[in-house]
Amino acid sequence: MPEEILTIPIEEEAKQSYLDYAMSVIIGRAIPDVRDGLKPVQRRILYGMYEIGLLPNKPYKKSARVVGHILSFYHPHGDQAVYDTLVRMAQPFTMRYPLVDGQGNFGSIDGDPPAAMRYTEARLTPLAVEMLEDIDKDTVDWQPNFDGSVEEPKVLPSKFPNLLCNGTTGIAVGLATSIPPHNLNEIAKALIALAENPELTVEEIVGKYIKAPDFPTGGIIENTREELIEIYKTGKGSIRLKAKIHVERQKGGKELIVITELPYQVNKSELIKRIAQLVRDKKIKNITDLRDESDKEGIRIVIEVSRYGEPEKIIQQLLKHTQLRKNFSVNMVVLIDGEPKQVGLKELLSQFIKHRLEVITKRTKYYLKKAEKRLHIVEGLIKAVRNIDRVIEIVRNSQTGEEAKGKLIGEFQLSPEQAQAVLDLKLQRLTSLETKALEEEAQKLRGQIEDYKNILLKHSKKIEIFKKELLELVQKYGDERRSFVEYIQGEFEKKDIPVAVFSDGTVLPLEDEEERSFTKPVVGLLKVSAKEGLFIATNLGRTYWVTGDKLLKKTKVKLKEGERIIGVFRKEFGRLLIATKKGYVKKLSLEDFNYTRAGSPVIKLTEVDEVVGIWESQDWGDILVYTSKGFVLRFPTNQVFATGMTSKGSQVIKLARGDEVRGIVALNEEPCVVFITAKGKVKKVKSEDIKRKNKGTKPLDGGIIRDKLVKVIPTDKDLVVVLNFEDDGSQVVELKLDELPERKLGDFPKKLFNFEREIESVYNDWIHYKAGVS
Repeated sequence: MPEEILTIPIEEEAKQSYLDYAMSVIIGRAIPDVRDGLKPVQRRILYGMYEIGLLPNKPYKKSARVVGHILSFYHPHGDQAVYDTLVRMAQPFTMRYPLVDGQGNFGSIDGDPPAAMRYTEARLTPLAVEMLEDIDKDTVDWQPNFDGSVEEPKVLPSKFPNLLCNGTTGIAVGLATSIPPHNLNEIAKALIALAENPELTVEEIVGKYIKAPDFPTGGIIENTREELIEIYKTGKGSIRLKAKIHVERQKGGKELIVITELPYQVNKSELIKRIAQLVRDKKIKNITDLRDESDKEGIRIVIEVSRYGEPEKIIQQLLKHTQLRKNFSVNMVVLIDGEPKQVGLKELLSQFIKHRLEVITKRTKYYLKKAEKRLHIVEGLIKAVRNIDRVIEIVRNSQTGEEAKGKLIGEFQLSPEQAQAVLDLKLQRLTSLETKALEEEAQKLRGQIEDYKNILLKHSKKIEIFKKELLELVQKYGDERRSFVEYIQGEFEKKDIPVAVFSDGTVLPLEDEEERSFTKPVVGLLKVSAKEGLFIATNLGRTYWVTGDKLLKKTKVKLKEGERIIGVFRKEFGRLLIATKKGYVKKLSLEDFNYTRAGSPVIKLTEVDEVVGIWESQDWGDILVYTSKGFVLRFPTNQVFATGMTSKGSQVIKLARGDEVRGIVALNEEPCVVFITAKGKVKKVKSEDIKRKNKGTKPLDGGIIRDKLVKVIPTDKDLVVVLNFEDDGSQVVELKLDELPERKLGDFPKKLFNFEREIESVYNDWIHYKAGVS
């Protein structure tokens, strides 16, 4: 065939060729499909690993084996590009939910390169298998590979919402994409809500279900709610991230700046070099040492501050001059029907729902077709078994199988498939039990067929299946948010509301008109906003984080058996004192606390010990520890040093036999201290009468005889307190400071309340508000 030579202006050919190249890069390399959130090379790696049996319950195989298989059958490009992609999908500091389970050196957050592919091994994670589930049930379209030898999937069924949970980045020709990762629990809630109500707005989705991105390395997101809504509406914007930093104080007063979480994609090694260079260049002063104490437990970069330095000032300088504060650019560009498109959050969610409903429909059709085919065969077998003598006679008198098949079709009106199944029937299937089993199978198949047809006919059935599968994912793989949202705003952003916290874990906003009486012990009354959130401490030495948006309505913290709440505090406290009944006290920085609803331990306890009190810690003034038998010990705050979560603190008081610590307070410049006992006795003692001693010494006698001391309150003003009784009732009373009986420390208190029941505990941080509480 003679060659045809076309004469075309070079500018037209260059334009068309470049456009073809650009679209090839966009579709074939850089931009993910909106349905499974994968680029072609990622999809080919996952399917290739699935194809060669690299499942989570199977042994690892060399990465070189995986790369070789992908290159041979699906991705005819460079081996290093395939390996780099495989490595990235295995890195927990890159992927919020890794899809590859790697064994060996797969790189680090310090920027260390992975080992060569001949050394490392890999297999799929359980979540990757969830993405591939049902791929063999005609759920997705297929296409020939590069040489037409095999077929590959155009998209994965993807039960797991990978695009939003893991995010993606990519640079194509003329456009780029950058989608941040999110928390599976939040994405699942949003998907279910949108499936039930497609009219949901972005404002409603962000307000109720998705707070913000959730990065694998944690960090703190500083955007306002309005900024996040705009980003999610337009698909463009910038997420402001900063590191999680806190200050620790050691013995001798030395202060440490400790970094425990980094912004996403920050190289830890380069960050440390940058800080060191700033110190050498004298751009940041008063830093005496810098070291990396990170280990398998997590990141810990320690900066020692000189005695002349101000930790907060240095932190602000570090945030300004290093990548401890960083922006993540959002540009949500995806492929929809093969074309690149800029989309917002709702569109991404809607497209995933659409994809999953299509998969459910195709899978149901597959099951329906399979069930109908099997029912057809079973009905033929039943017909033959009921006429087995005649069937045997026909088979015996036939010269060939085809002759017997034709006679069966003619006499019993069987289809060719049914007739062949009859001829293939084993003699053991002719028993009465097997005949009954066939009839039961037919009945079961008819029920399944009816169910499948209902699913195909009713949209609501598909939605129910979609929701059920998502909830199963959440139950298996859901986890707590890692990135804390510092400035997220709620419905009452500018208004603080009073909140009551009860010992059983109930948290109640006190604006509810019908909730005015306390029938359970009150352990916290304070004003909070949706900007803040609330920490709750329990007797088992655990803290729970309740986000501000949860405080909009009555909620309940899930406590363990035998666990009860003993106090509440805001993150603004800075540092916290924790006291146990056996006399241990520890000081903690709130920067160390985990913002988790599931509860996190903050102190190591023995089996016979428990937390009895918490109090805000200052770096000056005194600590006052008091016991049930009325003994008190006052000692300087600086004798207790900040320690980590796993320590039990230090023993600060010598307890008499049968006595135990009842609580802890800070005593600063308050002129007097109020004592309240279980039998309703009260006294006021001048602060100067309580002699300051050292930690670990014998306490002073507070003059409590045949009674129990339940509360000590340093104060300079009148008090409104909540008295909690043994039978779970509560009563609010006002104590006029001038009218309280003044006594020496060792004097007996005066009977002030004539209750028939004993006071179990007292809460005194009462927040006044207009409506009274009785």
